[in-house]
Amino acid sequence: MKRPYQAVFIIPDGAQKLLGENGWEFISSRRLSNDLADCLINVFGLELVETYSGIKKYLGRKMDMLIICDRNDKISSLYLRLYNICPADLVEICHAFRSFNEVEVFIPNIQK
Repeated sequence: MKRPYQAVFIIPDGAQKLLGENGWEFISSRRLSNDLADCLINVFGLELVETYSGIKKYLGRKMDMLIICDRNDKISSLYLRLYNICPADLVEICHAFRSFNEVEVFIPNIQK
């Protein structure tokens, strides 16, 4: 049974957003900090379950996460599925990191 979730992307601040045939794509020369991904893995107890084509898939009780890397194995974006977590709570957790000012928490269903 599929659980209801809120889709959230963490992308470099100022990244161009494109909704294409295969979903959201983000264009930026900037990359995300490994520290931010590590924080989310630790805070939410995520477990690595699969790695394929530059994507690392983590699963957890309250959140699932895909770490999407470029050809140089640098993090270009994070795709999150939040289960019973408010996106505002995620933003609060991200504020604990010095690199937060360099990222955008993008929620596709909410227009700013």
